Amino acid sequence: MKKLAIFLSIALIAIAPTVYAADWQPAGDKWIEKWWALDLVIRTGGFGASAAKDYLAEGTVDVSTNESVYTNQSVSTREGAGLTGRAPVRLPANNGGILTWSVVNLNINSTNNMYQSHDIPDNAPDHLKNDITWHGIILILSPDDRTTTIHPAHDDHAEIWLNGRKVYNNPNWTGGATTAPQPTEVDLFEGENFLHLKVGEGGGGDYVNLRFSEGDEDLRIAPTMSDKFLDVLTPVEPKGKVTTTWADIKRK
Repeated sequence: MKKLAIFLSIALIAIAPTVYAADWQPAGDKWIEKWWALDLVIRTGGFGASAAKDYLAEGTVDVSTNESVYTNQSVSTREGAGLTGRAPVRLPANNGGILTWSVVNLNINSTNNMYQSHDIPDNAPDHLKNDITWHGIILILSPDDRTTTIHPAHDDHAEIWLNGRKVYNNPNWTGGATTAPQPTEVDLFEGENFLHLKVGEGGGGDYVNLRFSEGDEDLRIAPTMSDKFLDVLTPVEPKGKVTTTWADIKRK
């Protein structure tokens, strides 16, 4: 019986990476504090100029195919989110150069949490704090299909894609780090949902925040409290390879 229990435990780990995620972030009306985020794009020319750009597409062009590995839209899907661990975003040095993804922590009450989430000090040069663009992704596990409401707070221009579709586009700053004057209705599927939040900032305050609604406490959010993201995505089956996780792909 003991050997059977050990075998079953190993089997569960092999087929269901989400068992690692015992410490999901709280949802409901709690602001999301951990994100899978790209290094900051700098010297963007302001939020108006950066809103017109898809830095992810520009920085992941495969020279052999002339196609982008992922885009603003595609990283709000399981495949696109997973590919962020395999391909960095290669931009001109003036915009930050080679940018990679990692788990960051947001100080939800700070009006400068965009640059602070990347450990940039308050006395850093202005080009690291102004005219910047922030990209963040979360995984939302829902126990059912539902319509709910997201509450974004941002300074300045924010765009949100959910499950491959743009659901929010607001060029106006919202007035406070936890002030969300434009709640937006969205649809979640049972199982995995992926949300990509992009915010372009011009000068002054720079903050980004998002929460769901009361009654959404049963949603599970990754990155987890122990900073896992790629590890908890469902496994993939690359052509000619054994089933693996997105985290395995990154390590390889």
